[in-house]
Amino acid sequence: MIPLSPEEAGQALGTPPLRSAVGGVSVDTRNLRPGDLFIALVGERFDGHEYVSAALAAGACGAVVSTGHSIAGINEIEKQGRSNLIYPVNSPLLALGALARAVRRRSQAVVIAVTGSVGKTGTKDLIRAMAGMERVVLATESNLNNEIGVPLTLLQIDKATEIVVLEMGMRGLGQIAYLADVAEPDVGVITNVAPVHLELLGSLDNVAQAKGELLMRLKPDGVGVVPVQCPSLDPWVEQCGRRVVRFLLRDTREHLDAAVAIEGKRSDVVGQITACDMGRCLLNMKWPEGETEAITPFAARYRLENAVAAAAACYAAGLSLAQCLAGIGGVVFTPGRGDEYDVGGLVILDDTYNANPEAVAVALTDLVQRAREVGGRPVAVLGDMLELGADTSYYHAEAGRCAAQAGTRVLYAVGDQAEIMRDAFLEVADDGRVAVALPLGELESLVAELKTHLNPGDVVLVKGSRRLGLERVVQGLLRLAGGEC
Repeated sequence: MIPLSPEEAGQALGTPPLRSAVGGVSVDTRNLRPGDLFIALVGERFDGHEYVSAALAAGACGAVVSTGHSIAGINEIEKQGRSNLIYPVNSPLLALGALARAVRRRSQAVVIAVTGSVGKTGTKDLIRAMAGMERVVLATESNLNNEIGVPLTLLQIDKATEIVVLEMGMRGLGQIAYLADVAEPDVGVITNVAPVHLELLGSLDNVAQAKGELLMRLKPDGVGVVPVQCPSLDPWVEQCGRRVVRFLLRDTREHLDAAVAIEGKRSDVVGQITACDMGRCLLNMKWPEGETEAITPFAARYRLENAVAAAAACYAAGLSLAQCLAGIGGVVFTPGRGDEYDVGGLVILDDTYNANPEAVAVALTDLVQRAREVGGRPVAVLGDMLELGADTSYYHAEAGRCAAQAGTRVLYAVGDQAEIMRDAFLEVADDGRVAVALPLGELESLVAELKTHLNPGDVVLVKGSRRLGLERVVQGLLRLAGGEC
C-alpha cells in the first residue's frame, strides 16, 4: 500500500490527523500486521467492535469505529492509555472506501473497472493476463467485488502498480455508483446486460441502469467499453459524455472489419473466430490501428466474448493490443466459472459459481458443442437460478426448453424449480432423452445416480446459483471419475 500520512488519513476519515502514518489497513485481526489501521466493520454475522482490543494488542496503529458503538474491552484500552488510538466515524464502511480512494489518488495507475450480468470475472481474469504482458497489474482476487472487497483491493496499490483491474458486483441501484466513486476508474467495462437480480431490481431496464452507473461515474477523460449489441445500454452511453469503445465477436468467415456497424453503431474492436479444435481457437482480432491473431486455450463462446471485451479494455487503456493478446495463453481463471476437468473418461464442466438465464443458455450451447467435439453425450446438471422475482417459474421453464433445444441428452434438475425445468425439457425433447428432478437435499444420491448412468466420453455441465452449493456435485464426480469411471 502507498502510505498515507497522519494528515492524509485524517482528511480521508474526516478526523483530526492520526497519531501515526498508515501503511496498511485491515478489517480482520487474523491477518492484521503490526502498523495496520483496523477498521471495525459490522455485518450480519460479525461485529468488528468486538475485536478492537485484540487489534491494538496485535500492533494496530489505531482502530476506526462507529460513533457511539460499544467497544469490547474499552475499559482495558483506557487503562493502557491507548484510547487515543480509537477514531470514531459515522460509518466505518464508508471510512474504508474513503481511505481506498485516498490511496488510489496517490497512484498514477490506470484503473479498469469491470461489471456486467455475465462474464465479468472471466473478463477481469483475461484483462489481468493480457495487461500483465506490458504493465505491473493488481487485480481483484476471488469474489472481492463489493463495498468491502473493492476498497481492500485498492488498498493494495503500491508504487510499482501500473494497472488496477477491479471487478464490481451489483445487487441494487446505487451500488456500482458508490464503487465507482471510490475507485474513480479510467476505463469502465460492461460485458453485457441480462435478467439478473430481478427480485431486487424489477426489470431489465433497471439492470441496465445499475450497470450504466459505471459509465456515468468514470473520470471526465475516462473511456467506456460496451458490447455493440446491447441496446439497453444506449441511453447511458448517450448520457455519459465519455468516449466509448464498442466490441464485437464474430464467428463467420466474412471479411473482418474493425468498423463493422450494427444498427448504426460501429465496433471498434472486433474478434473473429477463424478456427477451433479440441478446446482451442484461433482468434483474429482487429482494431483501428492494427490486426493480429491469438490462440486461445479455450473454445467456449462466452470465454471468447470475454477475450474480445478484455482486448477492448486494453485498447481503451492505451496499451499495445499486439503485445497484450500474447497474454491470453497464460490466463488463470477464477475457479467455478467454466473450469474443465478431463478425468476418468469424462469431461466435467464446473460452472457452479453462479447462474442466470443468459449464462445458462450460453453454457448449454457450449456443453453441446464440447460433447460434439469429444463424441460423447451432453449431460446437464442445472440448479435453481435465484433472485429472478415474479418471473422465476417462467425463466426456469425457459432453461428446461433451452436445454432440450440445444441438444442436451440428459438433464438433472436440482432445487425448488427442478420439476418446472424437467417438465419443460420433456415437452420439447424427442424420444430417448431423459430428465430427472431432484430436491436440493439429495445431492449425494445425485452423484451416486450419475456414477451409475454416465458413460465414458460424456460431457457433464454442472451449473446453478452459488447458494445451492453445486460444487459438491463436481467434487463428488471428480472423486468417482478419478477412482472408478
